Amino acid sequence: MHDFRPNRASRLRRLAAHARTLAAFYFIVLFIGTHLPIPPDALDVIDNKDKLLHFGGYAVLTVVVLAGWELTVGRLQPKHYFAVWLAGTVYGAIDELTQTYVGRSSDVNDWGADVLGIVAGLLVFRIASGLMWRAILMEETPSAA
Repeated sequence: MHDFRPNRASRLRRLAAHARTLAAFYFIVLFIGTHLPIPPDALDVIDNKDKLLHFGGYAVLTVVVLAGWELTVGRLQPKHYFAVWLAGTVYGAIDELTQTYVGRSSDVNDWGADVLGIVAGLLVFRIASGLMWRAILMEETPSAA
């Protein structure tokens, strides 16, 4: 697998902690952002970009969750990707339903954009994780002088 020398292991633990913190912080920001009442004058501006905001928000959430998880436990397997997809999909539905309690509307198309964002985040992370590990492992490799 990977050569985890003490220095590298310590560095990976710090990176993992930062990634998990970022994921938790982003999740809270996303939750608050989707549960704040929208002023009537902002509806026209937001409605035009609503699906894109849902897509992007859940794509980013998916990437940061996967990064935190992979940096904590090592290479993720398909079951981990499925778990993130399932949790994100269920959370997206709950998120949509609970918006009605703060005077916002619940829209199945918003949830669809959430799910598509999750899938995009899964694909982006799957491709980018190899680059992430390469960067982490190369940083400590002695350069030939």
